[in-house]
Amino acid sequence: MSDAVDELLAGLVANRQTMQRQAATIDDIMEKSNNTLIHIESQNKALAPTTAAPADQKVYNVKPDCKLALFKILEGFNQLKQQNSVEREDKGSYLDGCLAFSQRVEHLGSTVRKLVALCDTVHQMKAHQEELEAEDQDSP
Repeated sequence: MSDAVDELLAGLVANRQTMQRQAATIDDIMEKSNNTLIHIESQNKALAPTTAAPADQKVYNVKPDCKLALFKILEGFNQLKQQNSVEREDKGSYLDGCLAFSQRVEHLGSTVRKLVALCDTVHQMKAHQEELEAEDQDSP
């Protein structure tokens, strides 16, 4: 029993060490990518014209209620985007549902064809039985 516990603890220690190494690697990658992004942004700012003509700059004086309305519009837009992303994720399940429904319809169709064939066979057997009975009545 203690051997199993020791193995389990050793496995947990190994997993924790692996996770720590992976976290350190991810941190290094994130640090490098952040530094690269900062470098790219600084180069873009250096290349951009430092002063723009006053005609190019547009300044808007907006009332606080207009700011609030704009904020609500943007918030609603973000919510719609999130709903659309959830719906896109659900499309796979919709497709699976449609495929399952199609398979059920095919199965039901196959079952109906079998039942029709069985019904025809029973009718043929009844007709054959009636013919035999008619022959038996005619022969005495």
